[in-house]
Amino acid sequence: MKRVSVFYLMALIAGSLLLLSSCKQKSSDYAKVMHDPLLYNDVVHKINYVVIYDIFTPPVASRVFAYSNLAAYEVLANEGGHLASMEGKVKDLNNIPHPAANAKIDFPFASLIALIKVGDQLTFSGDTMMILIDSVKSLAQNAGMPDDMFNSSVAYGTQVADSVISWSKNDNYAKTRGSNFTVTGLPGHWSPTPPGYFDAVEPLWPTMRCMVMDSANMFPPPPPPAFSTDTTSEFYKIAKEVMYTVNHLDSTQKWIANFWDCNSFKLHIQGHAMFATKAMTPPGHWMEIVGTISWNNHADFYKTVAAYTGSAIGMYDAFICCWYTKYKFDLIRPETYINKYINQDWMPYLQTPPFPEYNSAHSTISAAAATVLGALYKDNTAFKDSSERDWGWPDRSFKSSDEAALEVSLSRFYGGIHYKQSVQTAYVQGKEIGNLVMSKLIGKGTDNLK
Repeated sequence: MKRVSVFYLMALIAGSLLLLSSCKQKSSDYAKVMHDPLLYNDVVHKINYVVIYDIFTPPVASRVFAYSNLAAYEVLANEGGHLASMEGKVKDLNNIPHPAANAKIDFPFASLIALIKVGDQLTFSGDTMMILIDSVKSLAQNAGMPDDMFNSSVAYGTQVADSVISWSKNDNYAKTRGSNFTVTGLPGHWSPTPPGYFDAVEPLWPTMRCMVMDSANMFPPPPPPAFSTDTTSEFYKIAKEVMYTVNHLDSTQKWIANFWDCNSFKLHIQGHAMFATKAMTPPGHWMEIVGTISWNNHADFYKTVAAYTGSAIGMYDAFICCWYTKYKFDLIRPETYINKYINQDWMPYLQTPPFPEYNSAHSTISAAAATVLGALYKDNTAFKDSSERDWGWPDRSFKSSDEAALEVSLSRFYGGIHYKQSVQTAYVQGKEIGNLVMSKLIGKGTDNLK
């Protein structure tokens, strides 16, 4: 597992963007450089690694990606020729500033400024984000962007970023900080799991303001099987199924479980030593997939930004929806149940995350993102996922984004951290959210994009 050091992170941020302009000489064709969708992919990738370094929980990571990409989207929407604004479609989003009359603005460049500035406000690594924004500015200047256009673009991107940041402050995030969850100790309810026995993560996340859903409970799944310790009960059987599956994993199933683990803070205990490693969050993994699929489809800058934004919003709302379900049912994890009622020495293949079991968050957000990508790219979403190379896992290939989302669900079952029904209902819940995003936000606005 990779330990993301600050030196590695700063090198990563500075590296590839500057390589794009390594020739250094002035050019008059700045649009060729600044309108390249690969540049947007690269910037989101760098923000993803800031999220990794800052050790954000998966729900908080989704918030970073949703607001920052939405800011970039709104800049492009105000160009007037490609995307429709989400004002009036995303909850409480209004008063996005319009560009000044006759201002010479390069909108893709301005969108990158907005993306990074919002990302900077929502993360902790200010020094590395400053390197990133300076790199993008240098890229524009080295590519020969006129000074007046450069200044107007930076100013407009900053205005939109400030507006989105102001709007973000009313989403209830600040009020949810420092919240604690009371473990009931009742049979069938969640309790902390080894090795860290951490407190439950983000118990007030269901109170966050949704972006497109009417409420956190807009897509309620069916309840899980009734808790029981009777060996003939359905609950005992689904727990036994988890145990049997983990005990008989083949090499491919282990690969799948590891590939989609996405544990942003994995605790390791070796003798008396204890240390943690960092990895991509589930939404960060899907941000990498969005870039790959967009690039494979030769999407232009505008459609690429729309794909990132739609996927990020879908995952953000999916976390709220899923977290509502988790804390409503407060269900015991397979590890706890099996250790207490079946086999006290059993361990899951993956480390159990610190929050209630039902239902699977990774399954929900993956289905949401995959549904958005399938709608935008008309199911032309075959791809090879190379995003886990830094963590030592070989690439995996998929015929579609939906196939990848289905594999995510299986991975949580193979890992021994979810019952099978939990991943199945979560997949359905995620698809409903993805379809809602497309119907309310992106659909008509991207039909004619390349």
